Amino acid sequence: MGGNRKVSAGKFLKNFILDLLFPEYCLACGSFLFLDHSYIACNNCWESYFKEFKGKKCSTCGYPLKLKPGTAYFCRDCLETGRSFSFDGVEYFGVYSDLIDLAIKTLKFERKLPVGWKIGETIKEHIQKYIYQTKVDCIIPVPLHKKELKERGFNQCEEILKGAEISFVRGIKKAYKVERQSSLPLEKRVENVKGIFEIVEKVWGKRILLFDDVFTTGSTVNEISRVLKENGASKVFVYSVARSI
Repeated sequence: MGGNRKVSAGKFLKNFILDLLFPEYCLACGSFLFLDHSYIACNNCWESYFKEFKGKKCSTCGYPLKLKPGTAYFCRDCLETGRSFSFDGVEYFGVYSDLIDLAIKTLKFERKLPVGWKIGETIKEHIQKYIYQTKVDCIIPVPLHKKELKERGFNQCEEILKGAEISFVRGIKKAYKVERQSSLPLEKRVENVKGIFEIVEKVWGKRILLFDDVFTTGSTVNEISRVLKENGASKVFVYSVARSI
């Protein structure tokens, strides 16, 4: 107990000094972040705005049905186009807007790892429930190319999973560096990722959960799912922190 108190006291003092020397403010309400906070937001705002989407979702792409109503199970786009994916199911925690948007961008582009761990801590119960429902054998985070990894210093998907205390395997590698998906118009994203992923772990007969930070068109996870299925994966499911709308 004494050792734990020393560690806690040391961490308290460190945070106390850092918060005073490098003051930051809640991105939602503007309050001064001091000691007990969620890195980019006060705890009250984090709980209020980094929240789970509990509405009905399209069975094919996960899009919130209330925003693009089609039928009771499919959004208007999936109903009209009849599109399908190589993965067998998709789930996400929240909608990519407000604080969820800011948190993911802060993690990726300002390299604030504690924000990633906080995201993981927040989605932990939700993703664990999906893992239990889908009965997957392993979780694979969407990989970065080695040059991208060197530039950023970390894979944001892996850091979020660490925060959620969920084990993962690096079963896929991104063999070729291409243009960032977010920089391309939607219609070019499918072609951009074709043939760029390779298997590095045996997946034959396994049920796999792919983990990504944001699901937009689904092009990246769909291409990885195709590769996994071609190499013998029995089922592939997708989970992301957020769904772009």
